[in-house]
Amino acid sequence: MNMLALHILLVPLIGIPLLGLLRRKLYRDAAVFGAVSMFGYVLWFFIVNHRPFIITIFLERVIGMINPFH
Repeated sequence: MNMLALHILLVPLIGIPLLGLLRRKLYRDAAVFGAVSMFGYVLWFFIVNHRPFIITIFLERVIGMINPFH
């Protein structure tokens, strides 16, 4: 039931704005929105399946890889 609720909530929240951006031909914005949304979707997917990441450590590693001054 949790997985069904996750998809019922997140698919419209991600899909409608993404389709709107694509319809207005804002492809770069759509790509950024889609990438960030999919990252959030994966995090919530594991939380719903009772396998949460330790988000702060994970985000620290991601930011450390991106930040050239780290």
